[in-house]
Amino acid sequence: MRYLIVCLLSLFISSCQQRTNKKTIAKADDYSQYLNANPSQNTLEINNIDLEFWGNKLQNDPKNFTYISKIAGLYSQRFRLDGNVMNIYTSDSLYKVALALNPFSDAGIYQGLSGNSITKHEFADAKKYAELALKEGDKKTASYYLLFDALLELGETIQAKSILALQQNKNNFDYLIRASKIADIEGDLEQAIVLMEAGFEKVKANSALYAWSKANLADMYGHAGKIEESYQSYLAVLKKKPEHWHSLQGIAWIAFAHDNNLNEAKRILNYIKTKNNDPQITLMLAEIADFENDSQNAKVLKEAYYAQAGASEYLGMYNKYTILLEAEDLGKPEVAVLRSKDEANKRPTPEIYDLLAWSHLQNGDPKTALALANKFVVDKSSEPEVLYHLGIIYMSNDMKTQGKKFLKEALESSFELGPLTSSKIKNLL
Repeated sequence: MRYLIVCLLSLFISSCQQRTNKKTIAKADDYSQYLNANPSQNTLEINNIDLEFWGNKLQNDPKNFTYISKIAGLYSQRFRLDGNVMNIYTSDSLYKVALALNPFSDAGIYQGLSGNSITKHEFADAKKYAELALKEGDKKTASYYLLFDALLELGETIQAKSILALQQNKNNFDYLIRASKIADIEGDLEQAIVLMEAGFEKVKANSALYAWSKANLADMYGHAGKIEESYQSYLAVLKKKPEHWHSLQGIAWIAFAHDNNLNEAKRILNYIKTKNNDPQITLMLAEIADFENDSQNAKVLKEAYYAQAGASEYLGMYNKYTILLEAEDLGKPEVAVLRSKDEANKRPTPEIYDLLAWSHLQNGDPKTALALANKFVVDKSSEPEVLYHLGIIYMSNDMKTQGKKFLKEALESSFELGPLTSSKIKNLL
C-alpha cells in the first residue's frame, strides 16, 4: 500500500512539473502600455491629417487627378487601420475618377485598384488591373509583383513563379518576401523564414515597411513553434507602432494558445474591438468562449461574426472562416458546400478544395469529401488545419492508419491550431 501511495505521489508531482514547466511568454507588463484608449499621434490621426491636407488642395483644384489618387491611397490605408470596409469602396471610386481625368500613364492608378482588389479578395479583378498596369509600360516591376500576388491567390502558382524568375534583382525586399511565400506554399517553412528575415533586413530602417515585415516574421515564428521569438517580434512592432492591431492580436493568441491565460487574451481582444472593425476578433473571442465551455456566449459571438462578415460589402473577404462556421457550428453545411464550390471556381487552390471537401464531410457525404481530398488536397498543402481535416476525412472513410498519420502531422503545429483543435486530435489518437 505504501508503495502504491509513493507511486501515485510521484505521478502527481511529475504531472504538476509538466504543467508548471511550460514558461509563460506573454506578460502584461510588456504590452499593457499599448492597451491605451488614446495613444498619442497614432497612425489613424496622421491619416486624418493627410486626408484633410489633400482634401483642401483638391477643393482648390477639383480635377487634379494626382490629388484624387493621393486621397484614394489614404482611404485604402485607412481600411487597414480601422477595418471599416467602406473605406476600400471609397478608395476604388476615387481611383476610377482619377482614371477618367488622367491624361498620362495610368499604371499607378491601376496598381492601386489591383491592391484594393487583393484586399477585397477579388483576385480575378486584381489580376486584370495588374495586367492593365503592365500595358501602360512604366512602373513595370511593381505591376509584375502585383500580378504575382494575384496569380498566387488564384492558384496559378506556376505562372506566379515564372514572373518571379523574370526579375533581375533577386536581392531586394519585394523579391525576397514573394520568394518566401513560394517556399511557405511548398512546405519549406524554414527557408520561408530565412527569406523573410533577409527581406526584413532590407527595410528595417523604413518605418512604413518595418511593421508589416516584422509582424509577418512574428506570424511565421509562431507557425514554426518559436513562440518566444514570435512574441518578441510582435513587441518590437508595437514599440514602433502602438496601434498595430495584428501584433496585439498575435499576443492575444499567444496568451490563449500557449499560456492558457484566457483573461488576458480576452482583455487584449476586447480592447482591439473598440478600435478596429475586423470580424475575426469576434471569431477569436468565440473560440475562447468555446474553450471555456461557455456555449451560450460562443453562439452569440459566432452569430455576430456571421452577420457582420456575411454582409454584402465584405464580398468574399472572410469566406474561409464563414465556410467553416457554416459547416461546423451554425448547422448550415449545405450552404457551406455551395459557398466553397463558388470559391473553388474562383480560386482552385488546395486550401479552398480542402474547405469544399470538409463541407461535404460535414454535410454527411464522406465519400465525396475523400474523392476531393485525394484529387486536389493530399500532398499539395502542409497547412496544419488542412492536415487535420484530411485526418478526419480519412478516418470517416474507415482509413484509420492514414487518418492518424495526418492527425499526428497536424498536431506538430498545436500552437497554430489552438487548444480546441489540438484537444480534439489528442482524443482521436
